[in-house]
Amino acid sequence: TFQCGYNISVINAPTMHVQAFINRTWSDRYQANISENALTLLWSTIVSIFTLGGLLGVTIGGTLSEVWFCCRKGTLLSNNLFSLTAALLMGLSSSVGLFEFLIIGRFLIGINAGIGLCVEPMFLGEISPTAFRGALGSGTSIFLTVGILSGQVMGLK
Repeated sequence: TFQCGYNISVINAPTMHVQAFINRTWSDRYQANISENALTLLWSTIVSIFTLGGLLGVTIGGTLSEVWFCCRKGTLLSNNLFSLTAALLMGLSSSVGLFEFLIIGRFLIGINAGIGLCVEPMFLGEISPTAFRGALGSGTSIFLTVGILSGQVMGLK
């Protein structure tokens, strides 16, 4: 959940750098400058695709936790594949000159966040002792908020 909160807010900090990367990539690819409308559309897509991935992740999270590897722990462990793939794609996007990797990576990390937000509270509720169940249950919200705060602090100039 920390990762979900962080990804919600961290995208604001590198706006100028990502838009410059899109400009360079577009110019190299098409030998022309990108229009302001196209740049805004691409940037908006990169930012908002995380939410669409999250919607998909939350939608499938409950079902996966019942059937995927027969348990919630297996679902959470296999969910890391979305995170690792997203990190690889977003990390390589500049090297290979494909801003599309940012879009795909943000979508995948959104799926990861959605599944995590859906399955993690169920898993914590099942494994925690009764005396600590409330505290651990609220941990999801706390770490989501701390993740948002961390992403915003990293963006301070």
